[in-house]
Amino acid sequence: MASTFKLVFAVLLLQLLDFCRGGKVGVDYGMDANNLPSPDQVSDLVKKHNIQYLRIYDSDPKVLKSLSNTDIELIVGVHNDDLSKFQFQSYVDSWVKNSILPYYPATKITDISVGVEVTDSPDAANLAVPAMRNVVSALKKVGLQDRIKVSTPLSFVVLSKSYPPSDGAFDGSHDNVLGPLLDFLEENQSPFMVNLYPFYAIGDSSLDAVLFKSPSSIFVDPNTGFSYKNIFDAQLDAVHFALAKRKSRSIPIIVTETGWPTRGSGRHRLAMASLDNDDDSYASIDNAQTYNTNLIRHVTDGSGTPARPDEELVVYIFSLFNENLKQGPETERNFGLFYPDMTSVYNLVFPGKGTGRSWCVASRQASNSALQNALDWACGPGKADCSAL
Repeated sequence: MASTFKLVFAVLLLQLLDFCRGGKVGVDYGMDANNLPSPDQVSDLVKKHNIQYLRIYDSDPKVLKSLSNTDIELIVGVHNDDLSKFQFQSYVDSWVKNSILPYYPATKITDISVGVEVTDSPDAANLAVPAMRNVVSALKKVGLQDRIKVSTPLSFVVLSKSYPPSDGAFDGSHDNVLGPLLDFLEENQSPFMVNLYPFYAIGDSSLDAVLFKSPSSIFVDPNTGFSYKNIFDAQLDAVHFALAKRKSRSIPIIVTETGWPTRGSGRHRLAMASLDNDDDSYASIDNAQTYNTNLIRHVTDGSGTPARPDEELVVYIFSLFNENLKQGPETERNFGLFYPDMTSVYNLVFPGKGTGRSWCVASRQASNSALQNALDWACGPGKADCSAL
């Protein structure tokens, strides 16, 4: 009798819910420094802080080994300087054999990012997609083409227009890369990877809008009527609309980099020339903590973006450490969540995997009383963990 009672209430509860969803938040593990802890120490650090998704920029065997049997999902990278070697299938076959197979599946490699922001380098731009095709061919030979996806992260400046978001469009000067790239992503059901930095939009927008702190709408897209409360959503939707204009609406997006510097002066190497804000006045620990904390909350609350409210957001925060050898202005060396001695630059809570990251949305057809009754049972006799409520 009791089991039947529970089953009935479980069914009723499911009927009151439209869907359950959540997003993924990872961290970029850059190693452009000469003072970082060992990969084994880093593995312990990310486990301690509940970081479940990592992206590295190469295929360092020490890192791959250190993440074995941790359940941490990993994006492995290929440097732009190596793209010329990846034009040869025999080299790529050997790379997969020596850099992927010895560690997979104990190390949960989910994606391979081939090159970084290749449209900013004419040489890399012409080499990226052929290299990606060779990687997929190598993965097919070992039966991993459906388990490990291949893509390449692009800079947000690959868009020629981003405001309003519905007018988002790719820069036609990159068609030699974008055409073959989008065809490749469609063919292989791979994600479109893009780096978004609202920090560099503080010239055109208020600080609150960039920090996810605006209490109300900052603008309404005149073409769609969508209301925006933060710049991150506006930038991401601009990419969504740019893809839609290329008949590539179905391609999922991974934000492979976003973040906020804690100190420094000078402009980011990719900041748009039209922005004339004095970035160093905004590079602070307080602002970085606010941005990343609110970003995590936004990604994991399952609200998506105005144009894609039902879409799971996948975002990687740049970067795990401050990297003292990075080129460019001081801000480039101060995006880290941790100092090289592994102490936190500021406190940031990661949700990890599982129920802590999945949120159920009540059906609009459910009455308040029916929903309350269902929740009362789920959080009581149903023994659900309702601490988040």
